Amino acid sequence: MHKTGSNSRHRQTLMQDTSREGMMLDSRSSTTKIKIALIVDRKICSKYVYELANWGQEQSNLEISHLIVPDVASAPKMPIAEKIGHILRKFRINHLARRVLLHLIWRMESKRLKWDKLYGEHLKEYDIGDIVPDTIPVRPTISQSGSVFRYDDHDIREIRKQQFDILVNCGSGILLGEILNASTLGVIALEHADDRIVRGGPPAFWEVHSKQDTTGFTIKKLSEEPNGEHVLFRGRLATKRSWLLNQAALYTKSNVYFKKVLSGIAETKELPATLESFPYFNRLYKDPDSAALCNYCLSFIRSTIDDSINSEYLRRFDRWGVAFSYCTWRDLVMSKGISIPNPPRHYLADPFVVSRNNENYCFVEDYDLSMSKGCISAYRLFERHAERIGEVIVEPFHMSYPYVFEYQSKYYMCPETCESKQIRLYECEEFPRKWKLSKILMADVSAADTMIFEKDGVWWMFTNIDMANVYDQCSELFIFYADSPLADAWTPHPKNPIFVDSLKARNGGILFDDGAIYRVSQRQGFDRYGKASSINRIRHLSKTDYREETLFVAEANFFEKLVGTHHIHSNQKITVFDFAHKANIDN
Repeated sequence: MHKTGSNSRHRQTLMQDTSREGMMLDSRSSTTKIKIALIVDRKICSKYVYELANWGQEQSNLEISHLIVPDVASAPKMPIAEKIGHILRKFRINHLARRVLLHLIWRMESKRLKWDKLYGEHLKEYDIGDIVPDTIPVRPTISQSGSVFRYDDHDIREIRKQQFDILVNCGSGILLGEILNASTLGVIALEHADDRIVRGGPPAFWEVHSKQDTTGFTIKKLSEEPNGEHVLFRGRLATKRSWLLNQAALYTKSNVYFKKVLSGIAETKELPATLESFPYFNRLYKDPDSAALCNYCLSFIRSTIDDSINSEYLRRFDRWGVAFSYCTWRDLVMSKGISIPNPPRHYLADPFVVSRNNENYCFVEDYDLSMSKGCISAYRLFERHAERIGEVIVEPFHMSYPYVFEYQSKYYMCPETCESKQIRLYECEEFPRKWKLSKILMADVSAADTMIFEKDGVWWMFTNIDMANVYDQCSELFIFYADSPLADAWTPHPKNPIFVDSLKARNGGILFDDGAIYRVSQRQGFDRYGKASSINRIRHLSKTDYREETLFVAEANFFEKLVGTHHIHSNQKITVFDFAHKANIDN
């Protein structure tokens, strides 16, 4: 499952459309458990493989019954001449320098990671034999590179005797030969890279090294054929600033979706449909050499120093602001927008505009920098300036994204209240100042930036839920529907999550225009929240399907020295948007 991308290091994987023949279990009762074995390098494994095995014991429709463990000690030995040559290569100056640098980076980052509240146990290992005691020992033939594993006929027969439905490769080697056909549905694996962008290892390093906006993962059914692997699921999240932190975030999030894929297979008794294939345009990555490691270290040190100077001496942080323009969103020229002044030691973001009684109001996130908490405030908009009305909803927890809609002649607001672990709906008692809690639409959920609207007689909820509970609401878009915005229960869309992609999943506003609906999405960047906004036309929305098309991307170029923008909204009279720049928080 948790592979280094070594499969891709030795062969490019270009998918081809295949039929579902051979990818479905024999007809069985829906209550029959599917039987799974984990292929591991050894019984002492990563916390992620351990969590997978532990999760498997709690499922009603699948069982992880066996471990397949290579007995490397009994495997064919490397010839003496090759062993000597391998040892001599290790002691070459450039190889020694690479090993020393890699060790220093690992030591430094692992020490810092131990103090992280979310990922402090990333590098811990556990004895998986405590959970899955049944073991099938195998004696693989290992290639000279040490990365390709083949199993002999005796081992294959022993594996087939158990009649596994799926084998899951949690080891580091490339599996070739009959092992790929030793179970009903074959071998599936979780590779920690987006196979369209990065092929090779180490996991989550090259994305940081090259400052890529995203780091991805790929779930595959393995094949010996160069073009035969079937991609079952892809996802990507925003790249973190350091290697092991990025790796920990990737492993944590991808583990959630690997479990989801296994649950889906257990429910349907077949593999998911193969995803679309794409050409691979990058080089095949390998372990970084000394130059790459030096570049990584220098870049990290430089960014750390820059951040320290900005925060400790200049007191400069990302500070958001809101601007508006009296025009439709199609006629918007963002550089001509009129900025609303931030209150002292506050910033404004996430604007939504509402017209009532020939007056125009803008609801915003009003973030207090001294308290590190936001509330909802309102402004009255005039042609050339804005008048502050003041705070309209204040809770003990942080609030933002004041999405407003009308239902049965009443105004409702569904602000972001992720810190409360709820999706809350407020009813307006006295516009625009007085609001009361009307309903908790969902509880025990880590959700952000929720939008509720009606289309074709159905009420739809678009929201960003963090399935891994790691404070990352930027990667996943979920859709629910109901007969009323005040419904007690919302039905999840069968395609949830609609996206697992930090380039387009997070909501950033909505536009209604001549019967069409446009979802505004945020684009996250390398170590950067809210890098840009995209306008996406919803082409199809039904209880069984969802499709959207990206029409336009708003980059943060319209004002001087911007570092981000992530929100656009319009009522077809006024268009509002936000932006971020580095500024002194004491002003």
